[in-house]
Amino acid sequence: MKGLRVSRQVGLHYGAMALYTAILHNLFLLYHIEMFVSVFKIDKLSFYIGEIVFLVWNSCNDPLFGWISDRKFLHRAEETDQSQVIITRLRALLFNGPLFAVSFLLFWVSWTFPSLQFVICLCAYDGFLTMIDLHHTALLADLSVSTTVRTDLNMYCSIFSALGSLSVFLSYAVWSHDSLLPFQTFCICLVIAAIIGFVVSSRTLEKLYRKSEEKLSSHKRCYSFDDMILNLEAALALLIIFNHTKGVITLMM
Repeated sequence: MKGLRVSRQVGLHYGAMALYTAILHNLFLLYHIEMFVSVFKIDKLSFYIGEIVFLVWNSCNDPLFGWISDRKFLHRAEETDQSQVIITRLRALLFNGPLFAVSFLLFWVSWTFPSLQFVICLCAYDGFLTMIDLHHTALLADLSVSTTVRTDLNMYCSIFSALGSLSVFLSYAVWSHDSLLPFQTFCICLVIAAIIGFVVSSRTLEKLYRKSEEKLSSHKRCYSFDDMILNLEAALALLIIFNHTKGVITLMM
């Protein structure tokens, strides 16, 4: 693994990003259709059109966003430093994480015609979710080539994803067709927690990576200095042996 040493702190922050995604995405899967059908009263035709648009968008944005995120590295593959790739992915998570949380919040408040809101919310939410999944998953491969390290990081993600399902159980206590305010307040709290979490985890991982890179480079400088001393000592020893050998040969002649 280059630069970043997988400590418990690294695993916690990397896995926590799965928590911030799960607490929101589980609620989206459970409530977004019920919200638009039962509360916002979207008509069937608009609902089906929205789902078709979302189906097309969901099929296109995965390869499109993958190409956009990696195109500058693909064009300069030989010149690209691995640390540059990792920092870029962490900053992408720092940027897209809060936007993903905000796009989640747009589902639960009526701000335009239900048919238009349905399409905009679905496409915006899925776009930011794709960016998060893309960079978070790719970061795992960029951080290490060791299967052991990747397994450990995946373990943290699995644990935090399971904890993220708790938001679903808590939501049953506040969900009601007749009064949306408790549920909306609950969603706002989750969004605030997710935004803070994405910012803190992304910045912390970047800070840990830079610190680890500095330690690695300082160790390399120390090793290169020690190697130089050893080479000088070896050259001096060879010179002494050569002089002694020359002196012995001179005496014999």
